[in-house]
Amino acid sequence: MKNEFKNPKLPFEMDIILDAFQLETVLKSALLDNWTNCEYTLSDYDKNTIDKLSKNYEREGDYWNEEELKVRFIAIILQLIDIDEPGRMKAFLERNISTKIGDYLISVNVDLMFASQIGKNTPTHPYFFLQELKKGKKSANDPEAQMLAAMLASQKLNNDGKPIYGAYQVGRNWIFTILEGKNYHISEQYDVAKPEKLTEIIYILKRIKDLVL
Repeated sequence: MKNEFKNPKLPFEMDIILDAFQLETVLKSALLDNWTNCEYTLSDYDKNTIDKLSKNYEREGDYWNEEELKVRFIAIILQLIDIDEPGRMKAFLERNISTKIGDYLISVNVDLMFASQIGKNTPTHPYFFLQELKKGKKSANDPEAQMLAAMLASQKLNNDGKPIYGAYQVGRNWIFTILEGKNYHISEQYDVAKPEKLTEIIYILKRIKDLVL
């Protein structure tokens, strides 16, 4: 996973990015509550799959590499949330998003994004980004910084004044975020090794389609 925040004067670090773009961190907000406080009806199959997925992560997920995480975990979540809406929204993996904001060029290879599409498989107008990292948060490839850089680039490219949604995963913990203007909203942590928390993650990801479409 190769990501670059292409300016030698601006390290690819959260504090630097927050300062450079004058973003305000928000830990509790009605906007975030409107996204994360949701519930959907799940089939018995979905419930059993979530339970197995959570138990598998608890048993061996901490030992998966990033490719194993994508195949054994992320791909199954995508099947459960059924995010694709023909012609309007689709999940894309390992795609690049780049643009120039002021003096800075942002170029990020995104692990996963939900976006509208051109033709059969070309993303345009991104709505949601997920970055994941199996190593610790203090790794050189900070998934939160990568995700936020992608959100900033999308905010500039979309140019519609609407919120950009995001999430990053470090180990077994997911954190959901929203970029609204200069406000950067951050949720609590969701431990995927706990079935009830993984169920909440499924709800939150399903909610994106409702919020966007």
